[in-house]
Order: sequence, then structure tokens, then C-alpha cells
Amino acid sequence: MNPEHVLELVRQERLYPGVILHGGSEGARSDLAFHLARALLCGEPADRRPCGECRHCSRVLAPEDADGRFHPDVLVVDRDLRTSTSVEAIKTMLRTVQVSPFEGRGQVFVIRSADSMTPAAANALLKSLEEPSLSAPRHFLLLTPSPSDLLPTLRSRCLSIYLGAAVATESLANQEQLMDDIEVAIERYEQNRAGVYLIAIAELLVQAFSWTDPRKGAPLVGAASVLLQLAKRAPTPKRRRALLDLAHAIMDAKDLRMRSIGPTRILEATVARALVV
Repeated sequence: MNPEHVLELVRQERLYPGVILHGGSEGARSDLAFHLARALLCGEPADRRPCGECRHCSRVLAPEDADGRFHPDVLVVDRDLRTSTSVEAIKTMLRTVQVSPFEGRGQVFVIRSADSMTPAAANALLKSLEEPSLSAPRHFLLLTPSPSDLLPTLRSRCLSIYLGAAVATESLANQEQLMDDIEVAIERYEQNRAGVYLIAIAELLVQAFSWTDPRKGAPLVGAASVLLQLAKRAPTPKRRRALLDLAHAIMDAKDLRMRSIGPTRILEATVARALVV
């Protein structure tokens, strides 16, 4: 189901209590979640929701955009641990479910990293989805890159909204520039064996991808992909072998990421092991 059809369900007051927003970029998922939240709480007649101007709409904002404003019937849950959203965070949210809305006709709960919920957190949320409130509508908006990252029991009780293919973090031009910069650093290292160029290679890979979530494999895959492309155009078998070894070592670094070792430290070590001969 696309976002426009879902907005129509909101206006008809027929939206499921649980909604999964998946695909697209992290920003697109967040933007749609708060747009739906405004529609769910807007004070205007149904065909004008969300108006964007009423006392409800004007205060339904992402925390980073709120500038001191907030709506008491909208609660945002972000990942509270380094790699996950804990059961304590979900249970704290669910305590609000037990009380009546403060101002609006319902409540909206936005879980921005739903894919990071621990099994215990997901099961705690599941109970509320299975027992919807009869006194006032309550909606849970679960944001995730892919619904497959959620428990099957959660998926079966939610309406899924697909925002399209994930947006690439790097354009082709940027990737070509990254590859050129790495090649220059490798050539300079081979000329004078100065370790500063190995550090530069690691830093280029750190800056090129988002390493904020240790659970995500995307930056590892992205870095390895760039190195594999470089290996294809390597001028010598020796450099090709080193780049292939480096790509393989980076793909094996997921366990180190899960142990909260920083990407700079991991990449500096893997680059050194692969390129120092």
C-alpha cells in the first residue's frame, strides 16, 4: 500500500493500530511518520487533515526539529542502547498507553529504529497491538529499512507501507572519486612506505559510509565493494591480491563492530594487515 492510500485510511479513521513504514531513506520514513501523526491528531475536518497549521499539527514534530515544541499525545522512541532498543524503553512507552490522551482524540507512538528492538521489546509491543484500546485510538508507527527485520508476529498484525527502494548513500561520481583517492594513497604508500597513507585509506572509508549503527552491515558491504572494484583495475597482481584480501577482511569485521570497536580502529588495522608486505 502506498502513502496516499494510507493517508486516506487516516481520514476515514480506518487505519490499523500498527503500521510499518519501510524502504526509502531513514529521513523519508521519519518524515512520513510525522506527517501521518499530524493527520491522526489534526483538529480540522477529515478532508483537510493534516492542515499543518492547527494547534495539534504545529506541535507534531521530530525531536530534532521541535525547537522546544511538543505534542503530549505523540511519543517518539529512539534506540536507547548502542545496538538495540531495549525492553525497558518499550515498557516506558507502553505506560503512556494506559492513560487517556491529554489533548488529542488519540495517541501516536513513533518507534524510529523498530528493527533494533530486542525480542523481549518486540513481544512487549506485540501485546498492545493484540489488545487495542477501546476508549481512544492509539497508533504505533514502526520505522525500519525492511519488514523482514521485525518478528513475523509483529508483521502479521501491522499494515506495511513501502516507500520505495533504499536511497544509495553514495552517488556514482562520489564513488569514483573515493576510488581515485584510495588509489593515490596506495601509490604513495608503495613509493615511500609511510604509514600515514594507510591511515588516510582507512579515514577515506570511514568518511564515505555511515558507521553509526554497529548492527548494520551496509557500511562493511559498501567499503568492500569499493575495494573489489579497485581490485579489478589494479595494475599488478600483487596489488590486486592485497585489495581482495582487504575487502575480505572488512567483510569479516562484523563481529568486531558488534563488540563496539570503532570503525576507524577496525579499518586502520585491516588496511595495515592487507597492504603492509
